[in-house]
Amino acid sequence: MERFILRPGIGLTIQYGSDHLACQVLIEPPQPLFYPEENVPLMSSESVTEILEEVVPSRMRGKETGKTVTASGCNEFQIVEYENVSIMRSTHNCPPLKPEREIRATIGFKRDICPKQTK
Repeated sequence: MERFILRPGIGLTIQYGSDHLACQVLIEPPQPLFYPEENVPLMSSESVTEILEEVVPSRMRGKETGKTVTASGCNEFQIVEYENVSIMRSTHNCPPLKPEREIRATIGFKRDICPKQTK
């Protein structure tokens, strides 16, 4: 497992398989140990989209095979299944909408060596 700071306010954690290739990727703001619930750190949706395209470009994802969207209050969870990966994005969408509303994004690679994703 490795952790990186990709951009100011955006971290990336990679968990590797036994073949040393990525199995799971987590994109989220660096987390302080304690913070008030109303001040959860958020990321720009545009930045998260750019990072997802850098880490797993559209051409590598394969064909889209399914999509699930769940909304609860101000939070929305979107899972998009592709042939080769699963991408989950969690956003905070309370008005007023701001560019910084991404809570986290995860990428799960669908390779035999990687642990199966649980939803």
